[in-house]
Amino acid sequence: MITQHKTLKMITLGGLFVLSLIAQPVLAQTRRTGNPSPAANSNNTPANQGTSSEPGNYRNERADAWIPLEAEKRQAINTDLQATVVELLELYHDAKQSHWNLRGPLYFPLHETLQAYADLYLDQADLLAERQLQIGMSADGRTETITQTANLPKFPAGPLSDRQVLEIMTERIYTIAKRVRARIDSTGKNGDEVTSNKFQDLSYLLDKQVWQFRVHMQ
Repeated sequence: MITQHKTLKMITLGGLFVLSLIAQPVLAQTRRTGNPSPAANSNNTPANQGTSSEPGNYRNERADAWIPLEAEKRQAINTDLQATVVELLELYHDAKQSHWNLRGPLYFPLHETLQAYADLYLDQADLLAERQLQIGMSADGRTETITQTANLPKFPAGPLSDRQVLEIMTERIYTIAKRVRARIDSTGKNGDEVTSNKFQDLSYLLDKQVWQFRVHMQ
């Protein structure tokens, strides 16, 4: 009788030990995530199936209501923004090309000025590209996009005299400044006073650059 009792006790303990081994992965999963294992729900389907918590699924259409402009106005405003971003990136490359290859008596003042202009073009391009994202659009600053859509003459290669740089850069900056002035009105008419104000700020900066280069030639 005692032997049978011991045997039954050993079987019971052995069963409990096996159950504890089976339960350990489930408990570990629960501690890590606060949820039972995906296979542990009642209908034997993964716990996250068909829910917004799927890995990588961050799209929530309800967030579109927080875009600050009406859908029908965004594309026209984005067209103006995208064009300006591309033009500023082109001006950045032109300023750096001039900065590197400059020759002549005005080398020192123009060399430093061109670097300052290049920095400004990048800052302004970044600001306007962020505005594109704010209104629910995307920015395109790829090199092929700049080449195809900046709509400026091809920039010359090789060494550049200070007089060449003054004439080429002044003409290019003046061209972009005229386009930006037109976009002040178009974005305002489309109900985006914020972007219109940013274009006004940029217009002032470009007009100032044209003046600073122009006085060297007068």
